[in-house]
Amino acid sequence: MVTTGVVVSGRRSGWTSPGWAALYWVTVALGVVGGGGSWLWLYLASEESTRGATPDRTGANPGIPTGVAGLVIGHVVGVALLLLTARLARLGGRSAVAFAVLGLVIASGIGVAPSLQLTGGRLVVPWPHEPYTP
Repeated sequence: MVTTGVVVSGRRSGWTSPGWAALYWVTVALGVVGGGGSWLWLYLASEESTRGATPDRTGANPGIPTGVAGLVIGHVVGVALLLLTARLARLGGRSAVAFAVLGLVIASGIGVAPSLQLTGGRLVVPWPHEPYTP
């Protein structure tokens, strides 16, 4: 029996080759580092804005938009890389998209854990960080 896909025990596995499948999973593993870094960026951007000498700390934390931008950019780059490797590793287009989204969720979900560990369980720094005293 000859097919265009990989034959495993007489059934098609959905992977184009073991090498491309390994590349996909390595990309997911590297995405854990990237996902953790982008979650940590959110915290660090909000933390940096608390260091200013701004006397009015009654509004929202001004570092949040910068942190969210870094988080979004990191995840967009991640899903693009995962989509590229999943497209090479999977036989179907829908399957590649599903695996790219699944890989992003796995990598970001695992990556947020060390970030929370480093930041004391916080995604952003509470605002105001400390009560303002003149």
